[in-house]
Amino acid sequence: MSVLRGRVLALYLGCCAVWGSTWLAIKIGLQDLSPLWFAGIRMALAWLLLTPFALAASSRKPAPAQRKWIVLGGLLQIGLQYACIFTAEQWIHSGLAALLFATFPIFVGVFAHYLLPDEPLTRRTLASAALGLSGVAVIEAPSARTMFSTETRLLLLGSALMLLAAVVAAFANVLNKKYLSNVSPLRNVWAQTLVGSSLLLAFAAAVERGAVLHWTPRALGALFYLAIFGTALPFVGLFWLLPRVPVAVIGMIPVIDTVIAVVLGNLVLGEAFSPRVLVGGVLILVGVVFAAAPAGAWPEAR
Repeated sequence: MSVLRGRVLALYLGCCAVWGSTWLAIKIGLQDLSPLWFAGIRMALAWLLLTPFALAASSRKPAPAQRKWIVLGGLLQIGLQYACIFTAEQWIHSGLAALLFATFPIFVGVFAHYLLPDEPLTRRTLASAALGLSGVAVIEAPSARTMFSTETRLLLLGSALMLLAAVVAAFANVLNKKYLSNVSPLRNVWAQTLVGSSLLLAFAAAVERGAVLHWTPRALGALFYLAIFGTALPFVGLFWLLPRVPVAVIGMIPVIDTVIAVVLGNLVLGEAFSPRVLVGGVLILVGVVFAAAPAGAWPEAR
């Protein structure tokens, strides 16, 4: 595999930058759009953009036994995950949302222990989980002590939804590796996006029936940015990178895009973080580095 340089480095940094900016785009779009309609329309647009590429792909179609796992993956990874993310960002800063979701690789390690025989829990995995959850505790502990105010309850609820989104995404990714590793990534993402966007739109129709959507230039810009640059294009880029970049390097994307999300939230929206949140964020990101590092990077006993 080649090292990060040239086109590979440029595309890798581009994916990190785009995914780091999506948290800000979601926060901006939520000023005019209700969360479930926003998420559902975003994913439906992304599915439409991916459709011609998926239909033109020469790879074989998934086997009948694999289709149920694709459906489950779409319901979890696109439907439930993004319902949690878009709902949570109503109540918490975009940078905090990114920090909490950055625990995703840690949960991947836990689920892999139970579902993937070749990837058992190690001391490093447990250490990463302990660091990440300690960071979450540092961030959320003061709010838990004063949870009776409406503002604090919404902050805790938003934080809980972001952690749930990370857990759901981790579980779905491990299922994907276990049951769908030989399915074309493009066909897989296309089908899961269809299933997930259908669930999101059904949720929106049921829960946000009377929601007023303000189709301002700001809302349309956020929507199309997320559909095109936040979903369709970076996934194509990621699929191109996978055979060229070590998995450990791919696993570092959550660290890089979280830093980008925090910086953008501060510069564009004026989101400020207390020293306590910054300390908790560092613990989470160090935990992610441990989780994403290649096997053998540190001595460990199984």
